[in-house]
Amino acid sequence: MLVFILFTIWALGLFVLFTDPRRTEIRWGSATAFVGGGGFLAGVIDEFILVHYADILAQHPGWLNAFSILSRGASFVCQVGLPYTFLMFAIHSSDTISKKVKRVIQYTALIPPLFMLMITPLYPVLDFNYWIMVAWVIPYFLVACALLIILYRQEKDPLVKKNRFFTNILIIVPLFFVFTFIYVMRIQNDYDAWRYNSLVVGIQFIFIVAISLKYGFLGVRLRVEKRRLDSTLRAITSGAQIVNHTIKNEVGKISLYAERMQAYAQKTDQPQLLEDAAVLQQSSEHILNMVARIQDQLREVILREDTVYPGQIVTQVANTLAPYTEKYQIEVVLELEDTEQMTCDPVQLREVLTNLGMNAIEAMKSGGRLAFQVFRSKKHLVIAVADTGSGISKENLPHVLDPFFSTKKTGHNFGLGLSYCYHVMQKHQGMLELTSEPGNGTTVFLLFPKKRMVHH
Repeated sequence: MLVFILFTIWALGLFVLFTDPRRTEIRWGSATAFVGGGGFLAGVIDEFILVHYADILAQHPGWLNAFSILSRGASFVCQVGLPYTFLMFAIHSSDTISKKVKRVIQYTALIPPLFMLMITPLYPVLDFNYWIMVAWVIPYFLVACALLIILYRQEKDPLVKKNRFFTNILIIVPLFFVFTFIYVMRIQNDYDAWRYNSLVVGIQFIFIVAISLKYGFLGVRLRVEKRRLDSTLRAITSGAQIVNHTIKNEVGKISLYAERMQAYAQKTDQPQLLEDAAVLQQSSEHILNMVARIQDQLREVILREDTVYPGQIVTQVANTLAPYTEKYQIEVVLELEDTEQMTCDPVQLREVLTNLGMNAIEAMKSGGRLAFQVFRSKKHLVIAVADTGSGISKENLPHVLDPFFSTKKTGHNFGLGLSYCYHVMQKHQGMLELTSEPGNGTTVFLLFPKKRMVHH
């Protein structure tokens, strides 16, 4: 069991490291897993290797001493290093703390672990003073937890915020029990409580797998959903082109015969037939217009990129929407970082924002608040469009990006607006995230990758 838990912890450490090894906080998160596994390494040596291979090791005293020293060292590194690496993970996760301050904290926080190294006998018996340990370990743990919770609450980027939420659950909660069993219980002279950490790690592993599958922890589910939408759009685009071609040919015939009917009705003075022919002609034109609009929204998006200020484009769109927002007494709020620049297709971006703005207005016919935001997060340049309208029901929310899905009952709506917006964001190597609650409005986030930002 201990062997399995040890490899599980170190596998999680490797998994975290390979998600983005260039980021400092990721490296500290991985270090926390590896250092925490040191306690289980000591357990594997003491209760598996030294027990099952006692006869062989008795014949080789050097090996026996080496394993004993390794066990004590691994246990020491775990107990002294775990609170330090966890604190460093929290410190380096913050963008508001400068690099200089992080460096000062990093070296200053080493003083208690080094002090423990000086006063703690390591061999033949590892003998901690747990009252001194608790005096600095608990503050390290509480400061780290507080920082991670503050970072979650302050985060505006929906993907980063979701990732922080699950990170907090999957790290803070298990470490609370781990710290209790390792440090607090040993003040009470209970030196076997650490064994419960195996159960904690097992539950943590199950939760990581479950959250990855259901909510997209570290992007697993996001990739599945992206492939589903992409394949759906491709299938519908190719299918719609065939259908549109057929409809145009058949409607062309109807229109031709309607014109012949009109000519015959005028010639023979049949007003009723003339009216019927006019209705046929109008219906033909309506079908052709509808087909043209669907084809426009399903056409392949070709980007013509330029360097732009997204705040300026948002302002232009807000001005374009002004007649509608004034008509329905909708308050428009702009929260823009005017200095931000990025490379994108300004025409497509303007069309996307207009689509989102009109959707928001449709949901606020009795008034409300329409807010546009432009801000930079750790991974993205984010444009957010939020309304205080009727919101989207829980049943409909998973389908809003599906082509031809629409909750609007108007005949001129084909449910292609959000699919088009999603398609444009995919072309920009970005993402579209949507959150909504019935009665509390909807927020759509356009997430452009960091590589598209123009650095000043």
